[in-house]
Amino acid sequence: MAVRVIIDRRRCIGAGTCIVLAPSAFHWRQGAFQKPELADVTTVDDDVLREVAAACPTQAIVLEAVVESAEGADLGV
Repeated sequence: MAVRVIIDRRRCIGAGTCIVLAPSAFHWRQGAFQKPELADVTTVDDDVLREVAAACPTQAIVLEAVVESAEGADLGV
């Protein structure tokens, strides 16, 4: 099942664990606060995204299951 990735910026402390574990999916956000943002999460498997979420020291990476409707639109669950 596909997942949607959300970064809770209020919880994020900029540890960079997500970037180390999945450098193609996350990169450093430009600006003063040096926190990660999504790059291309389709470049890694959902299992890697689950590992990244579990490794985040503040649980700032949130995964939501995505169910595709018959028309192909994704529905966040």
